[in-house]
Amino acid sequence: MTNLDGIPPHLLSSEHYRQMLVRDGQRRYQEWHGEFLRHQEEFLKDRDSRSREIENLRNEIYEYHKRRTAESRNEFLRYQNKFLAEMRRY
Repeated sequence: MTNLDGIPPHLLSSEHYRQMLVRDGQRRYQEWHGEFLRHQEEFLKDRDSRSREIENLRNEIYEYHKRRTAESRNEFLRYQNKFLAEMRRY
């Protein structure tokens, strides 16, 4: 495309005017598309970080319940053994 900046508006042909519109449309599209890609990248980073947070929380909860279950089982077995020992005495 030719540089149309120096041509006075009243001397522009319809083809030159069309070229100006096309060029302006391409510029606007590039601006919009750049912003879209930036927002998309931010969204994907946020989604990934939230997924990692949820997965870490799930793992923490799993480990906590695993530990508490083992503690509860050991406590039950201790009481059971104590009860059986008392029953054997009588």
